[in-house]
Amino acid sequence: MKGKPIEVSATAGILSIKIQDREIINERIGNVWLFDLSLAMAITYKEAIYAEANACSMEGDHKGSKELRASYNNFKRYVAHYEQVQNYINQNKLITL
Repeated sequence: MKGKPIEVSATAGILSIKIQDREIINERIGNVWLFDLSLAMAITYKEAIYAEANACSMEGDHKGSKELRASYNNFKRYVAHYEQVQNYINQNKLITL
């Protein structure tokens, strides 16, 4: 992450972080937010979402498959930048307290 700061925005109360021109949206999975997941849990969810996207595609549900692939890509970016996202969140929690 050389030279580019983390950009943060919130739309409809949902936080998104942009790192290296890639947006990571803090999406909700059940009753848990993505940014609250540990790295291991995010990887587990990411793989499950990928498998479900493939299953939807094989069943002919291309719209569902497309939506799941968008979630998968979001999770993939979160996993790739996990430490940066968590460091940013933890630094800002300290500032706002």
